[in-house]
Amino acid sequence: MSRELDVRHERVATRARPGARLLYASDLHLGWPWTRCVPNQVLAAVRATQPDALLLGGDLCDGARSLPALAALVRSARELTHVLAVPGNHDLRLGADRVRATVVESGGAWLVERAHAARGFVVEGRALARGAETANDGSARVLCAHRPAIVSAAARAGFDVVLAGHLHGGQCVLFERGGRLYPYAWLDRWNGLRFELGGTTMLVSRGAGDALPLRFRCPREVVLCELVSA
Repeated sequence: MSRELDVRHERVATRARPGARLLYASDLHLGWPWTRCVPNQVLAAVRATQPDALLLGGDLCDGARSLPALAALVRSARELTHVLAVPGNHDLRLGADRVRATVVESGGAWLVERAHAARGFVVEGRALARGAETANDGSARVLCAHRPAIVSAAARAGFDVVLAGHLHGGQCVLFERGGRLYPYAWLDRWNGLRFELGGTTMLVSRGAGDALPLRFRCPREVVLCELVSA
């Protein structure tokens, strides 16, 4: 697996104030020898891009021994920006309460419990019904998710942007067609980079780390989402 970590820059037209920037990092899979470099790489991306918030999109830890590494990442990133997190399926396996405690005690916020509001945008961690958690004040609604399949519910709820991961881009990409990455797109329709569903844009990250260190034409990445005025 390449030791480089790409920063993929995406621009999405929304109601947000011009220039709002969110850095989405999912699938860190801390706890494996080949993911030891991931926290420093994510932190370097935060320093380079200077986002309004770092969003941790789940599958953060693959074992209890990796919790200190997550804590160190959150503490260091929190000195530079807001850190907001949701769990993934690997975190649930470890214990969502343990991962949550690590994030919160290190200065981050757990989006499952409370949305994060900033000037011009609101980041949420659940696909609630339209207007259920945030007032309709003209701010862009961003859903920080783990599984891309949530996009249908997010579109019905009126989210402007969904950030998701989980699929790792399939890790091995033979070709791209219609915005989807194959062969894994035959198994999951959301295995691609960017999707438009009604008024909702979904950006799917190929992940910052892996449980299995095998990739082909599928770089590890974080996604810098710049919200621009429509």
